[in-house]
This record gives sequence, structure tokens and C-alpha cells, in this order.
Amino acid sequence: MMRLLCSVAGMVLFAPGALAATDLSGLYESATLENSRPRYERSTTKIFEQVIMPALLTHEKQRIGNVALDFRLYGEGMAKAHPLQFYVPPDASRIVMPIASLKFLDDLCAAYAWLQINGYSLETISEYTAMLRYKEFPGGRPPRPLPALQIPDDAIKDLRVDELAQGHFVTARTFILLHELGHIFHSHRGSTIANEKQADRFAAEVMRRTVLPPLGIIVFFLFDAHWASYPPGPNDTHPMSGDRLRALAAHIDDRGLAAALHKLGELVDDPDIRVGFAATGSAADMAALAPRRPGELARSWGKGAPASSVTIAFHGRYVGQSAQFTEPKPFPIEVLLQRRGDRVDGQYSFGLGIGTMRGKTMGDMLTFEWSWAKNYGRGVFKADKDGAAFSGTWGYRESADNGGTWNGRRSD
Repeated sequence: MMRLLCSVAGMVLFAPGALAATDLSGLYESATLENSRPRYERSTTKIFEQVIMPALLTHEKQRIGNVALDFRLYGEGMAKAHPLQFYVPPDASRIVMPIASLKFLDDLCAAYAWLQINGYSLETISEYTAMLRYKEFPGGRPPRPLPALQIPDDAIKDLRVDELAQGHFVTARTFILLHELGHIFHSHRGSTIANEKQADRFAAEVMRRTVLPPLGIIVFFLFDAHWASYPPGPNDTHPMSGDRLRALAAHIDDRGLAAALHKLGELVDDPDIRVGFAATGSAADMAALAPRRPGELARSWGKGAPASSVTIAFHGRYVGQSAQFTEPKPFPIEVLLQRRGDRVDGQYSFGLGIGTMRGKTMGDMLTFEWSWAKNYGRGVFKADKDGAAFSGTWGYRESADNGGTWNGRRSD
């Protein structure tokens, strides 16, 4: 178990990029992308010609030249595997806007809008992102955003959802196009944090001249940060760092967005948070992505929980708190325990995937082993006199008490 990780706008955790990213080129069928191509090509070209070009100054247009938009189905080479890969090739003659990436960004914006409008937590998007990055899926085919997040097929029929989703999608594409133009304007060669910061600044400055607020960039950066290497690697086409995000925040007029980007910048360089996100992705359960209210733990896991009418200790569903000695602020945790004689098996959730437990009782004590992702350890619980609650400690590896405290009370 690890400390409860922080979030930005209630939705994001971060991951290290040292592991090879999963190839997500199979998210959508080619036929689906071909059907979407005319709409994305038309709307993105409209943004470029009617929003961006009129906002560019004369000397900017001269340095940029006659750049074209390239709407191929997938990115070229390694870029094909990245779900959000927009880029300028070495000859700087075009901006590649893959239809697969546009479709994925569109779906993310729709998911974000539906969850937000309906008052659900945005953390499930983060958990979904972690699963895409670190989980192995049957048949090697990862799930698409909307069905994975259990969002209705007709979500955008709600005009409020459609308006918010389109607003994010339009402004995200505007910023992305301007960022790539920034690389061309500054004649960038090679991928460095300094180049990314300069392109971000160009995009932010030009976007100020348009009528569009840059709100959609948070959806893009929330996802892109999960896929960036930590620390930035030599093969990154768009390296990410906290310094880059904080620098961008300084050029954003919207205070709320600037604060979110600044917070994101603080978290993206935290190795504990990024390692924790990797563990979350590998331990997450698809069923746990169901919509839930802010602060609520996933309720779709642990089906077949033991009946609470049984009054023996260490049997049933328990809700409580856990804390680490290094970070004593407690966080909510839920446990499902199934007792058979003196043997106890269970699962637990604290918002970062599902852990497992196995132990043995002796009187009013339960000694157990726990595992979560690639973490494991031991613990000891003591039941109260009526068996309705417990308290105890947990530890890493062979220790049962060097990690922190844990308590729970039967909830059903």
C-alpha cells in the first residue's frame, strides 16, 4: 500500500515514463476513423483558417510560411502508438494531426464534460489513463474512453454536455495547432524542454488575441503528462516537466486554469506520485471505472460480498481509514472480508485500484498478508468485543507495523 496520491481538479495522478508505453493504435477501427475524418478535417481546418491565421501578426505569418495540415489516420513511426501525438516533421512543412489522436481527444473531452456536468468525480479518467499506460488487456486491445468509463452512448445529446465538450475540444485543438506553429516559428530542431516552453509561450500569446479561452488544454495536458517519460528521455517528441507546466501557467490569464497547470507542474516532478500512478494502473479494475461521486470509493468492485447479518469478527464489508507514518493524514479505505473458520480472504480499495488480503484469526486478532500492484506486506487487526469493528497496523514486506495504521467498521 502507498500513500494516497494528490490530484489536480480532483482527477489526476502521474506516472513515470521509464516503462515502454502501450501501443494504443488499436483503440479504434480504421473504418471508424475513416468515417470521422471528414468531420475532424473540416472543423480543424476551420479553426486554423478562421481563428488562428487572423490572429497571427505579419512577421509571424512570414516566418511560418505556407504550412499544411496533414490529416493521416495515424502518426508516423513510433508516433502511431501514442494516443495523443500531434507534431511537426523535420522538414517543418506540415502539422500532423492524426485522426486517431483527434478521435481520442474528442472522446476524452466528452467524458470530462459528462462527468463534470453530472456531478461525478473526474478521478476515473485518471484511473483509465493509468490502465492504458500500464495494464495488459486481453487480446492486446485496450478499451475506448466512453465505454470504459461507463458513460452513456448518447451522452452528448445533453446540450450542456455537448457544449462543454465541444468547447474543450475546440480550444484544445487551437492550442495544439499554435504550439506546433511555435516550433516552426522558432525553427526548432530536436525535442527539448526549452523548445517546448518556447512553443507553449508562443501558443499562449497568440491565443490571447483570439476570442477563445484556453480551457481545453487542461484535458490535453492531464493525459499527456501520464505518457511523458520521467525524467524526460531523448526519444520524447514533446518532453514534459513541472518547469514546463509552471512556465505555461505564468502566461495564462485565466486564474483557475493557471492554478491547475501550476499544481500539475508541482505534481509531475514528484517521483512518489508517478510511481504510485504506475502501481494504480497495473492494479486497477475495469469495473471500478464506473461513475462515482467525489470522495466516494469505487462501489462496483467486490461483488458477492459476505452478508453483514453475520456477526462474527472479520467478516463483511468495512469502511474506515488508513494512514502512513510518513504522511499521517488519513485516507478512506474500504475492505471486504470473507471468513471461513479461522481463515480470512479479502479485498480492499482506497481509490487506487484493488488490493488483496489473506490471513488467519486467533481469538480477536487477525494476522494477514496484503498485496497491491507490485507492493506487499503484512498486518495485524484487533476486533472490538462485538466484532463490528477493528483497528491495527500494516507494514511493508516482512513487517506488520512499519507502514501505518488501519481501522474499519462494518458498514452494511
